[in-house]
Amino acid sequence: MNYYEVLFHPTIILSTILYLILVISFETSYQLFLHKISHVTASHWIAKKIGTPFFHVILLVSFIYMTYPILYGLDGKELPTLSKLFDIVEDPNRSMMNSLFIISAILPLIPIINRFIALILPLQAIAGSAIVYSWMADYMDIKYSLFPSVEVLAIIVLFSLLAEYSAKTLVVLTGHSMNQINYLENFQLQDIDAVVYKSTLLAFQIPILLIYTLNLPN
Repeated sequence: MNYYEVLFHPTIILSTILYLILVISFETSYQLFLHKISHVTASHWIAKKIGTPFFHVILLVSFIYMTYPILYGLDGKELPTLSKLFDIVEDPNRSMMNSLFIISAILPLIPIINRFIALILPLQAIAGSAIVYSWMADYMDIKYSLFPSVEVLAIIVLFSLLAEYSAKTLVVLTGHSMNQINYLENFQLQDIDAVVYKSTLLAFQIPILLIYTLNLPN
């Protein structure tokens, strides 16, 4: 399948719509939850530093699962289903979640990465898609490489930085106006900013993910 066939495939379109709905719903409700427990220092820290990345991982993994195998430009006619892959992998969901959560927990501790926090979500998305691809390739007993070309990596970094810039720009453009909406009256301005910022970053993971998966070396 070529790029256009993948981009306009019903599975990709419907999964993207559902993913965006889940992202916005989660960020809105979770930010409200964080605001309500902000006076409990320990609980707020755990929810923000551990809960947030954990649920972000769930969202990214859900999109990967929903779009398999179209995500890789494959039609799936002769490919194993996810259920078959799950049968041959020991505790696949736990393995996936642990791997991606480690990325979200460890990478921010690295000084250079910590300055470019928007790179962590793409790394999680890429790692998640790479894990599923490795399951499929192992099942099919075919050789594969999970490392894209330098050009593809450069484009991914560029899109990651663009996501960061776009998120910050949208915060400035929409944050103040959204704060006036009645159903958000219980939010503080910084809560609205967080919803816009994180939702935008998560939305950008779709094109970044497709750049990686559709350019995997065969």
